[in-house]
Amino acid sequence: MTLTQIECFEAVCESMSFSKAAGTLYVSQPAISKSISRLEEELGHALFERENNRLVLTAAGELFRDYVIRARQQYQALQEQLEDLGAASARTVRLGCPETWNPTFFTARLQACFARAVPEGRLSIEAHKLSDLLLRLQSGKLDFVFSHDFYAPSIPGLRWETLAETGMGILYSREAFPAPVTLKALAEKGFLVFDDDIQKRFGTVINGLCSRHGCETKIRSCGTVTRCLFELSRGTGVMLFTEWDSFVSNSAFGYFPVDDTLPVRLIYYPERLNAAGKAFIRELKKK
Repeated sequence: MTLTQIECFEAVCESMSFSKAAGTLYVSQPAISKSISRLEEELGHALFERENNRLVLTAAGELFRDYVIRARQQYQALQEQLEDLGAASARTVRLGCPETWNPTFFTARLQACFARAVPEGRLSIEAHKLSDLLLRLQSGKLDFVFSHDFYAPSIPGLRWETLAETGMGILYSREAFPAPVTLKALAEKGFLVFDDDIQKRFGTVINGLCSRHGCETKIRSCGTVTRCLFELSRGTGVMLFTEWDSFVSNSAFGYFPVDDTLPVRLIYYPERLNAAGKAFIRELKKK
């Protein structure tokens, strides 16, 4: 069964005339007759018959006409749903943040900002491993990456906006470091990092911090957040965290604040943004 055959059948039903159907579709009458014949062969039933020199639908033809009407209606409903889906997609913005962040620091503010920019839109906030965020942005799975400047590399076409500053501190095991705690004592244990991709940038911040406070340290990569927290709990090292990180509120860990701050940045490809993404950026820049 082809769309052409269905169109021919509908045209004949409309006029109950093969010749008029041919004129409507701008084809020859034999072409109409051939198309209907093939359709009847496929269905195994005659669709039209002559009655008192007049063309009428058979019982099978009536059933098939009802089927075609329903199919048309369902197709139209599908088109409307697809249009709604496309419109919803155009109003959706996907934002990724590091899996270690505490969403209470930023979710409500970002959602409120997005609602002002795109009242009927949807902001999807996803948490991913830091090393995966840029890959998802580059592959088009995310529209924005929300992160510290540890992960704002110089890639052609990539742009970033600084949105805020967050305080920094050193996370340590309360059991391993009885009070009073000093930065020098923490630095002597060494710093743990969990992302090899940003270890160099992280190391620069850590070494600069220790240098300004007159102490030295070593940096060790554990590969995963889970392994780092395990070693942190054992007291074999400490970790540099920001106030936005979720582990800071864990009662098993102490948090030693330092004077440094880190910028919080929104990273994106301007040319890839849909209308909702562009409106979101404009609203963010007002603040």
